[in-house]
Amino acid sequence: MALVVALIAALALTPLVRLLALRCNAVARQDERRQHGRPIPEWGGLAIFAAVGLAALLWRQPTLGDIRQLAPSNTPLDILFTKATVHLSLSFFGCGLLIVLLGMADDRYELRPHWKLLGQFIAAALLWAGGVRMQALPFTGGMHLLSVPSSFAVTVFWVMLLTNAMNLIDGVDGLSTGICAIAAGTLMLLDWHRAPWAAAVAGSVCGACLGFLRYNLPPARIFLGDTGAMLLGFWLAALAVAAASKTVAATTVLLPILVLGVPLADTVWAVFRRIRARQPIWRGDRGHLHHRLLARGFAPAKVLLLLYSVSLVLGMAALLWQKLGE
Repeated sequence: MALVVALIAALALTPLVRLLALRCNAVARQDERRQHGRPIPEWGGLAIFAAVGLAALLWRQPTLGDIRQLAPSNTPLDILFTKATVHLSLSFFGCGLLIVLLGMADDRYELRPHWKLLGQFIAAALLWAGGVRMQALPFTGGMHLLSVPSSFAVTVFWVMLLTNAMNLIDGVDGLSTGICAIAAGTLMLLDWHRAPWAAAVAGSVCGACLGFLRYNLPPARIFLGDTGAMLLGFWLAALAVAAASKTVAATTVLLPILVLGVPLADTVWAVFRRIRARQPIWRGDRGHLHHRLLARGFAPAKVLLLLYSVSLVLGMAALLWQKLGE
């Protein structure tokens, strides 16, 4: 139900957000990476945020007990944050709203990279403070619990990595949105029994992406922009952490990584490529996987079909891996 409500809400809200973006001049103009020939409205993430918010009315809101399961430590700082955070949804939406505002500012005014990274760091730190955090290292059977500083560092790194990964892969109409829909749908199925709250959230994100795709497939009438690409990466990272926090099994930690293999692999390669070329890692280029496919003569529709297929295969592999591990 959450998926269906989010889908319908995104279908209804996206045209309104498109008009708002045009009125506020939040548009993507042609440059070396964008070859659309006409300005395209951005801020698409605002429609996805609102659609998921409407679907949240159907969630079973998490209790303090759920939060203590994710953050079982008894340090004074943990107790303070546990008492202050009544619902996990507060962290999910509050930190997501910070990412949306950061993305809207960047889409409109083109913020410098260090300001974007600072904003992402603050949002990730607040998410950790709200109880969504890594608890143990994989492959240790739960014997190596992370200290508070280590948990903070690993969680923030993961969240910022995926936040930027989704932003980097958003280079073809519908690509990032479709991959996020596949990833969120897979996470919904993975979390169906072990983490019902995370499954409901993932279903809502999947539905919102599917509704937004109606306007984002080639030729796109609206873009996710940094507003949407960063938000989806941030939320998927949070969902992966929330689900993995329920258990310390290695497969549980690795399944989200497998599901999100396409954007993560593209990001790791982009960082390596830019370091090797002695370029700033935040400088955009046309060396991403989708750019290389386009350069080889693939039409945008074929690029989408190919990368969607890879994401679906990885998602099915994650589901099969979980089934075999039960």
